[in-house]
Amino acid sequence: MTTVKFYRNKRNENKYIEVHNDGHYHNSVRQFMLWSYRKWNTIQSFSKNFTGDGHLHRWRRKHLNELLDDYEPVTKEELHSMIF
Repeated sequence: MTTVKFYRNKRNENKYIEVHNDGHYHNSVRQFMLWSYRKWNTIQSFSKNFTGDGHLHRWRRKHLNELLDDYEPVTKEELHSMIF
């Protein structure tokens, strides 16, 4: 069963990574930028841009942990509330 988790960069609040884990030490990572512009509690525009080629790339656990030092976990509800 694959689990998907989202993380926000601590220094750039628009930068996110999406981590897929299949439960067998295989971690796949996709990075994207997410912007939403709010005006009077309504979203005026929304943009999600994948950086690089936009495909999932495999990462070893050791290297993924080093990458996640710069990121904080985000729940799906927080991400969904930002988008909609």
